[in-house]
Amino acid sequence: MCLEKHCPDFLSPPPDASVASFEEELERVRATPTEVVHTEVQMLMQVQQEQFDPLSPEKERLLEIFLREPDGSLKRLVDTLKRYHELAIAPYWPRIQEHLEGDTIRRGQALALDGVEALLSNLHPKASYGRGVLELDRPYEALIEPAGRGLTLVPCVFTWPRVMVLVQPGYQPTLAYGPRGVAKLWSSSSPAPNGTALEAALGAGRASVLKSLSPMPTTTTGLANQLYLSPSAVSAHLLRLKAAELIEPHRSGRKVFYRLSGAGEELLGIFSELE
Repeated sequence: MCLEKHCPDFLSPPPDASVASFEEELERVRATPTEVVHTEVQMLMQVQQEQFDPLSPEKERLLEIFLREPDGSLKRLVDTLKRYHELAIAPYWPRIQEHLEGDTIRRGQALALDGVEALLSNLHPKASYGRGVLELDRPYEALIEPAGRGLTLVPCVFTWPRVMVLVQPGYQPTLAYGPRGVAKLWSSSSPAPNGTALEAALGAGRASVLKSLSPMPTTTTGLANQLYLSPSAVSAHLLRLKAAELIEPHRSGRKVFYRLSGAGEELLGIFSELE
């Protein structure tokens, strides 16, 4: 359905709520008007022909099915996406969701303490913000005026190292970026103790817990899974770190995330452990 690095926009509509299930988002895709499906597939083929290599006969036949039968093709596509999600994404979703929530907490804190510039200044190495303008390093030039519509930020673990934008008419301006620390998300083992000065000061277990809170806030369960420690052991380390004012708890719904305090960040910086 996608060609080169382009996909029809109706496949990834900007979220209209901060928390929504995959099933709810799929229903939004399923409800796409047939004329929108036809128009965007046609535009996709046109861009491919004009800016990239000609379509292969197989891809051209596949896309022509969407042009001839957009309604039925969309239904089959949504059913396929649902099945793929069940097999490939759902087993890992709790871990992914926790990482995304941690990014939201961290950026919310930056916005509250230091304003919009702090929120947008470190979204991506190819993104910069200043004087009310968000600039992206892209191979083409375009000026997008939100015109009062605002900008939706979407942390996504599958976009890195790219930053993706949706600015087509009829859609909310949207920017999808990879949250910090996303590489840790796919790591299945904890770092082996290496006799660092931080471990000598705090102990290997407590040092590992403290380092694992950089750069993203994490829950007790998330830390236990990441470090292969029991939840009770992690809780004990968190309790001592909180008593030392090196970390701070933050409740989000039923979950409690732990993040580095200013003192915690300074300590990791002193021992050159801050990411």
